[in-house]
Amino acid sequence: MIDSNDVKTTLRYNYYETLKATKHFLPLKNKGRVVNVASMSEKLNKYSETIRDQFLAFKTVPDITKLMERPRSIVDAAKEKKQGWPSAGYAVSKAGVVGMTKAIGTVEKEKSSKVLINSYCPRYVKTDMTRGGGSKTPDQGAQTPVILALEDFNDRSGLFWQDEKPIQW
Repeated sequence: MIDSNDVKTTLRYNYYETLKATKHFLPLKNKGRVVNVASMSEKLNKYSETIRDQFLAFKTVPDITKLMERPRSIVDAAKEKKQGWPSAGYAVSKAGVVGMTKAIGTVEKEKSSKVLINSYCPRYVKTDMTRGGGSKTPDQGAQTPVILALEDFNDRSGLFWQDEKPIQW
């Protein structure tokens, strides 16, 4: 059984605190990069068609944030699977990060902003979190965010990246 407090804590740190930091840094930059850490665990194929369509249709941060509120309440009622959500708070929180990054990237493009914001998955990296079981070294896992932070990649923003290239969410 899923512990609703774990889900709420995971959403708080992975989604809400990332959103807060992103909103804090965006106005400070006239030209720059924001790179948010996501994960393959939130790929939309783990969701019901209805939830997946909502993630893809929502274009604003308030829409994504409202969607992130739903798992917090349905886990308390143990209805997450029935309503089309994966049972892991981690996957849901990281899907929110990708959705939020996509929404902010779209808004920044529309404003002709020079700030680029993207999310990425480092893949399965040998770290304490994976208990050393990853297939990539930390240096290999760091390649994509370094490229996103430093290199010219044709002003692409609001995308989800892995292995140095944008991928489908």
